[in-house]
Amino acid sequence: MTVALALVLGVGCGEEPVSQNGETEPIGENEEAVSDCLVDATKELFITDLSVIQDARASGLGNWSFGHVVQEMAKGHDEQAFIKGFMETWLQDQTVDGLTIKARTQMEDLVLAPWRAKSADGKTYDLDKAPMSLLAIVYRLDLRRQKNVGEGVGEGRMIYNVHGPDGRPLQFTMIFEYKLPANRGQSAESWAREFHALGALPFGPDYNARLEALTEKFVSAKAWQGMPPGSVLNQLRTNEIALTLGGPEPLWEMRQFEINPQGKLLPASAGLTPDLVHDNTSLLADYVRENERKILAGTHKVGPRFKGQPFNGGSARVPSRDFIWEVPGATEEVRKAFSTATCNGCHAGETITTFLHVGPTRNSPETRLSTFVLEDQLPFRVKEMKSLVCD
Repeated sequence: MTVALALVLGVGCGEEPVSQNGETEPIGENEEAVSDCLVDATKELFITDLSVIQDARASGLGNWSFGHVVQEMAKGHDEQAFIKGFMETWLQDQTVDGLTIKARTQMEDLVLAPWRAKSADGKTYDLDKAPMSLLAIVYRLDLRRQKNVGEGVGEGRMIYNVHGPDGRPLQFTMIFEYKLPANRGQSAESWAREFHALGALPFGPDYNARLEALTEKFVSAKAWQGMPPGSVLNQLRTNEIALTLGGPEPLWEMRQFEINPQGKLLPASAGLTPDLVHDNTSLLADYVRENERKILAGTHKVGPRFKGQPFNGGSARVPSRDFIWEVPGATEEVRKAFSTATCNGCHAGETITTFLHVGPTRNSPETRLSTFVLEDQLPFRVKEMKSLVCD
């Protein structure tokens, strides 16, 4: 059985392709389709222009800021308790589905203490002083429901870089991954049309105002009205090595957080990623063999337990930039499909990526995208956009 894989993992992980069309084509501004339909990925799909990420909306409590995003998420709850419940989880071991996520206590010195020091009373976390900067605003229409793959009408994402005590960006990113609302007559097609309309505008005040109206439709607490807590935020994911640099064993780690029924943002299992201890084991081989068809179709799930053992990782650790999952007895096609769907496979050897698909550029305010995103993902997503908005 031969399946062409469309690797739509991009800047998140634990996601499955919604199409098996793996073809790519050159990408550039205002790329032209056969039908002369123009899709500008830099304005419609993966927005990193400095006129956006350095706009006033991205700082303080502006509508693109980390502070605003968290403030909206915390509405109806004690704001400080919400922030502490999330940000202070690094300070002690966390147990998720029977597996332990080890504490990374450098979070206190590098991020939390400097943040409190800048706050009005020196004790709490003032959101307008949060040490995070906007890296990108992303529209993931490729994650919409198609046949038996995907979910909802797509995702909207806000990606941030965490900064250290000196204000410099750390090797530490946070990505808020929102399910685009499908209420009030909104559909995959209507969302695509609205994002596509951005491509006709030059970067500047009018563009930013139109983009802000779109992001507020999934970031604002109004988008959550009448819905259970966490029904719009699919998950929040973090990717960092900053908290172990200088230690005996620096290690990249990705964590996932989800909003529970009580409205708290808490650690959750990493999507489609078994705990690292299962790499190259008979247990992993059994799982892959039993789920081979689903893995190739992009519909498999990784549960908290398999054959009575804790299985889904509480976090995704990346031991090296060349890391790939080894699966005894599996064909290379099946092994690669499984490995690429994991967080640590996607952010390392399977995509030839050095851990971050989206991150800061050294000595520059610009956002850096991985080669995988630029050469594999954006051409695929452009085609997906054309399939919805082009006649």
